[in-house]
Amino acid sequence: MKINFEDWFESSPERVQMGTELELFLFDMDSKSPLKDMGLLEEILSKLPENIYRDYYPHQLEIRTHPHETPEEVIEETKSLYRLASSELKKHNIFIVPAPNITNTGYMWCGMHTHISYPDRSQTSPYYNKALNMYPFVLSIADHIKNFEINDINIGERMQSSRHIGLPFIDKREFLKGNNGDRKYRDIILSKSNEGNGGNRMTKPNTIEIRLFDTPSLLTTYESTIHLLFAIARHIKINAPVTQLIEKDNNRAHRLLALTRDLIMKQRYGVNKFFHMTNTNVCDDIATYFGVPFDRKTQFEFREDLGLSANINGYLSMAIEGGWLE
Repeated sequence: MKINFEDWFESSPERVQMGTELELFLFDMDSKSPLKDMGLLEEILSKLPENIYRDYYPHQLEIRTHPHETPEEVIEETKSLYRLASSELKKHNIFIVPAPNITNTGYMWCGMHTHISYPDRSQTSPYYNKALNMYPFVLSIADHIKNFEINDINIGERMQSSRHIGLPFIDKREFLKGNNGDRKYRDIILSKSNEGNGGNRMTKPNTIEIRLFDTPSLLTTYESTIHLLFAIARHIKINAPVTQLIEKDNNRAHRLLALTRDLIMKQRYGVNKFFHMTNTNVCDDIATYFGVPFDRKTQFEFREDLGLSANINGYLSMAIEGGWLE
């Protein structure tokens, strides 16, 4: 089944700004384990730009780009920050590992958050429609980029257990409340703007935050993801099939999205119930339609071709073979 793009997308692009937060593992080559020395990490980070910083754990680095209006700008800033951090950390025999998980303990997960805003829109209402209509495509991308290997990386556990990932929301009133309450447990949240000067100007734009991506292990996969998201966000209609279906049959809409998500949690290749096709094909169709790059090979297949495992040695090799450090 081919996507009827005219139902989903406007021909003229809307102005979009996007930035990413990318979580990365720090591996201590001296102890052959994830980094535990918080003091050392703080000392290293003091020499780096403030948008390279530690997350909750000392072994978890986060790099955050500024908002940009082109995918190329996001990608270039990400590469620059990644390589800058890598160069400084390697002086201490610490390596950055782009991977969703390198242990079987079930709590050390790394993901990628993407922030999308529409600078020409000051109202939150259109954000709900755009977010929900983007959601089936976002699920397709998340399925394609996941790092899945049986008994080594359990994506289902991450999606079920992460403090930051839950189920899709449907209720418009809940979404428009913004980033509060249990919104932090949703795949997509709305961060509402902060208003200054008596409400006359917005100091922070309304932002759709997409939270269910694994950290991509390949630079090409990261690049494809950013290009696809920009294309979708720029062109998605406000009154596309998801919001139409919610108005007509809320239960069926929730069931279709939940089934797709359930498949992503339990299978290597999910099937998008909204389009009745494999999620890789959805990504391929989007890329063809918008003329953006798409690496059809999954990260699992990349490792298989190179004979790499889903452990620290395999992912260190992928950081080089996959382009992050080239």
